[in-house]
Amino acid sequence: MESVALVAVMAGSLGTALVFRWARIPLWALTGGLVGAAVVNLGIGLEVEAPDLVTSGAKLLIGTAIGATLSPDVFRQFMHFFGPGVLAVTTVLAVGVFFGWGFAAWGLMEPGESMFGLLPGGVGEMVATAASLGLDGAVVTGAHMVRLLTVVLSLPLILRAAEAIHRRWIAGRGNGQEE
Repeated sequence: MESVALVAVMAGSLGTALVFRWARIPLWALTGGLVGAAVVNLGIGLEVEAPDLVTSGAKLLIGTAIGATLSPDVFRQFMHFFGPGVLAVTTVLAVGVFFGWGFAAWGLMEPGESMFGLLPGGVGEMVATAASLGLDGAVVTGAHMVRLLTVVLSLPLILRAAEAIHRRWIAGRGNGQEE
């Protein structure tokens, strides 16, 4: 029965990913897979977890896909934004801790789960770490799903706004054009 449920979740994941691709939703494979698996898992009332071999294989493929994009040029660019990048990450961590503490103080989530759910990081890594500490991985997963979907679905709008601001107020200064 468990293997049939896993196949159902994987089919829902693939089907939703393909629909997201057709709809041109950003990061369709990741968001479609996540939403499809969650809808099938929750909609049918299953409690399916992917086997460790599948999870490890998926992480290996994602890591390979990301690692294959790195080049010496990336490391040269990295040195230009190292300081501001550390500041940005520290700020995001501080905000995550602040909201995690607030959610715990308001009784919305347990303290550990709110921290792991609201801090940036890979969903798999944060859930695995939370579970290894005895926290509810499903709560952490839910918080990360909200975070991921919010970020991924709002990125096109944010990028368009950033490009418009850059064209109008930053790039326009250096070439002597007045608007």
